[in-house]
Amino acid sequence: MRRLLLVLLPLACNSPDPGLGDGASEATTAVDASTAAASTTDASTTEDPTTEPTTGDTHDTDDSPVAFTCQPGAQPSDPFIDCVESFTPEGATYGQDRFPQVVLGPPQAGAGGTGSVDVLSLGCGGEVTLYFDAPGIVDGPGADFIVFENPLPVGTSTFVEPARVLVSADGLVWHAFPCDPANAEPPLGCAGIARVFAGPDNMIDPTDPATAGGDLFDLAQIGLSEARYVRLLDVGETYYGARTWCGGGGGGFDLDAIAVVHDGA
Repeated sequence: MRRLLLVLLPLACNSPDPGLGDGASEATTAVDASTAAASTTDASTTEDPTTEPTTGDTHDTDDSPVAFTCQPGAQPSDPFIDCVESFTPEGATYGQDRFPQVVLGPPQAGAGGTGSVDVLSLGCGGEVTLYFDAPGIVDGPGADFIVFENPLPVGTSTFVEPARVLVSADGLVWHAFPCDPANAEPPLGCAGIARVFAGPDNMIDPTDPATAGGDLFDLAQIGLSEARYVRLLDVGETYYGARTWCGGGGGGFDLDAIAVVHDGA
């Protein structure tokens, strides 16, 4: 599938949407070229997919403590991200003009599950750490939170830009969900794989794992009962084996939203 996408996506990237900003346009699908997708790169920066991989993502194992930039709020939180603790992009600029609001609130999927343009691009090797105010994320039956990116439908396949997911209860000790981007297709266990269906123009509940779309994560899988922080580490370069989709302002994982399924309420 990766080889097929490397052939199809340059065709979709040759005409950046001027409304998305310099170098930050998202690929349009090979099936419907009028639908804005939301992630990849300007075709002028695309590298030859036959080139040798570089050294790989630089921050994809970061488990450093947070600086506690985010503080508890006076009111109970909603089911979405409450605060951005830190953001370290790697060359990407898309979404920063609306930061941090662009990642707060519910997901913004396009019609028919097409990719959102209401996203924050991390760039290859970039990372972002998010904070959830009380009651945070609590382990319950099945999935406990959902990460929404903007995977792009391309014919019968899906173009993805994966990220590793780590969580922490205290901001000091981190636990990583299994994610092996170099040896799995699709890279199950990573975020950025499943298409998103919950959006502002439909009645789909973004906290319902059965209908919302996005990538599901269960705290029980890593032995945690609760979490207050989620860290996303882009692993796109490792997945593709080269920096083919790293250039431009919209390269790397594109965060739309995170929804809490179980908050203990």
